[in-house]
Amino acid sequence: QMGLPSIIIAFLGVYIKDSAAVSQHGFWGGYTAAVWTVVTVQAAGGLIVAVVVKYADNVLKVFATSFSIIISCVISAIWFDFHATYTFILGAGLVVIATVIYSKPEGKRARPPVLPTSTTATSR
Repeated sequence: QMGLPSIIIAFLGVYIKDSAAVSQHGFWGGYTAAVWTVVTVQAAGGLIVAVVVKYADNVLKVFATSFSIIISCVISAIWFDFHATYTFILGAGLVVIATVIYSKPEGKRARPPVLPTSTTATSR
């Protein structure tokens, strides 16, 4: 439902900018194996996000996304000579700390609740 306007806008952009190339090579012209890999990975990622949101909550999805960003940056540092800045390291550290705090089990309350917790009514 929400993707329909973006499809219409994308087709308008293709028609306005690349109509000559599309009429000459077809709509799928220029799609290589790398392009199809990216399309497949993005589609699978969207389906995985939908499953996570359905069976978990949005906060967990944010943490999973944050960890995937950190892991991909570590892999990029190893394979592609990525150099992390201090702000990236600070942000990654905050993500890890937030994840640890979020996943800790709830402890006992230090003080009694302000409102009464019993549901029995008192009579005069």
